[in-house]
Amino acid sequence: MDVLIRYGFTIEEIKNMMDTNPNISNIDDKTIYSLIDKLGLIGCMNNYIKNIFICNPFYLSRDPIEVDSLLNKLKEIGIININILLDSNPYILNLNDMDIDQIYNNLLKEGYTKEEIIDKFNYNSFSIM
Repeated sequence: MDVLIRYGFTIEEIKNMMDTNPNISNIDDKTIYSLIDKLGLIGCMNNYIKNIFICNPFYLSRDPIEVDSLLNKLKEIGIININILLDSNPYILNLNDMDIDQIYNNLLKEGYTKEEIIDKFNYNSFSIM
């Protein structure tokens, strides 16, 4: 948890995140650093990262390898500004690459174009079907 304090989270923010996701207390600093780095590599600024953690503390208990797969899948389908997408909808980080495939393929079957599907992701107008 020290990494969160060093990153600028208040004790109250950390407590609120832990109340929402009790598994956070079992996460080591190395994993948290890795999760922060993954967001930084896609262009998330510090305020985006803080917003993501506060709004979706379940991200902190994600496996970094699964997060890599998810981020790679978002890039693969053509999402350009993943950082903005995650800032506006941090809950996407609860999905995995197979969920993204399912959403994408279902929307293709419904007749949406690739560009329309990307817009649905960018404007948070999709659901897991």
